[in-house]
Amino acid sequence: MLMIRCNSTLEEIKAARVYVASLPGCPEPIYPVPLWAGGMAEDRPIVLYPAYFDLKRTRQEGRRVPKSLAVDGPTAEEIEKAAKALGLSPKVEPDKAYPSSHWRKEGRVLVKADYFKTSVIRKVAERIKGARQG
Repeated sequence: MLMIRCNSTLEEIKAARVYVASLPGCPEPIYPVPLWAGGMAEDRPIVLYPAYFDLKRTRQEGRRVPKSLAVDGPTAEEIEKAAKALGLSPKVEPDKAYPSSHWRKEGRVLVKADYFKTSVIRKVAERIKGARQG
């Protein structure tokens, strides 16, 4: 990952400092959208496609969870139920498609959350898997 070092202080750029996972003891700072940009990052929902949880898809085809958490043929309604159980206030858009398979109108779910997308995807996958098993 190519990073350009910024010598300005947080007060000068008016942004919160966020750290990504890197070598232990050596976090790399990344600066999100500056606060003066109108809060775009906070207003955008997290988009969850059924492709993220599909066992039949490879990682290259869009699966975002490990095979141990993936399920066969997840639906937008299942994702909605799991997100609602996590308290994320989901909104289903049934006629939307995952961009790389635009001919399959599987739908998508929009959730509002103050968490990282990867952790939301993992928690939703755990809920879906648990609902199917139990």
